[in-house]
Amino acid sequence: MQYLEEFLLADDGHEIPVRVWRPKRVNQILVIVHGMAEYSERYAPMADWLTEQDIAVVTLNLRGHGMDCEEQELGFFAETDGWQRVVKDIHKTLEFTREELPEAPITLLGHSMGSFLVQNYIQTHHTELNQVILCGSNRVDKPKLFVSQLLIKLLITFKGKTSTSKLVDWLSFGSFNRKFKPNRTDYDWLSRDPEQVEAYTLDPFCGFSCTLSFWNDFIGGMRAINLSLWPKQLKIHLLSGSDDPVGEFGRGVSILAEQIKKQGLNLQTFKVYPQARHELVNEINAVDIWQDIRDLVINESI
Repeated sequence: MQYLEEFLLADDGHEIPVRVWRPKRVNQILVIVHGMAEYSERYAPMADWLTEQDIAVVTLNLRGHGMDCEEQELGFFAETDGWQRVVKDIHKTLEFTREELPEAPITLLGHSMGSFLVQNYIQTHHTELNQVILCGSNRVDKPKLFVSQLLIKLLITFKGKTSTSKLVDWLSFGSFNRKFKPNRTDYDWLSRDPEQVEAYTLDPFCGFSCTLSFWNDFIGGMRAINLSLWPKQLKIHLLSGSDDPVGEFGRGVSILAEQIKKQGLNLQTFKVYPQARHELVNEINAVDIWQDIRDLVINESI
């Protein structure tokens, strides 16, 4: 297995940190878009395992995330059009992947916020993608998001777009831990594996507060998602945990699955893992989930 670190130059001069796990023989490719307040190297255990199955793994660190990001830039996408710039970074990463690993089919996986970026990507970039896997995702509640964005814009007026807000953090995540009382940490909702939760809690590049500008970009990007623009032929796989608060404990993600079906899109898989929480690939049954992702990548049912 060969491990590579690359920096791709975006159109605006931003350097996109890309990581590549490359087996000797590449049969399939998985490109991963990570979630909010985390980074791509956290997927290394799964990537190492997948390379043993002749699957190459490519990740990118999103703007404002990861160890290559300056501390003052954590949780900030860009001065303008942050969401759109990140979507373009994903496209640049996929172009790089095709150049480095030609002819092997690509699956694009997005986790949590990454799943919403992937949803936006597939409606704006009709590429040669074979399929997408959406993990830890949810429906898009546009009326609720409209109100949230009004609050964010009001706070930006008074505090500035590079400021953070404890109120916004509480409104976004304050209820996530309630089901898991008594709580050992603020992040028990991420996984049943205490070691994974502890590692997240101690990691300075995880769990940081994001800027008001970031939240405005994120919510605006979610509001722009339009299932009618998704390509009909693209295979869609939806994976969630029954105890994932992001997916409204199965309710919201089930609504998303129904919306995808009603739109006549190619929903191949909808699987909810009993008692699993938000970070499926870091759960106590992580290897079982890695195996499912492998099977989807190589076009086998799970």
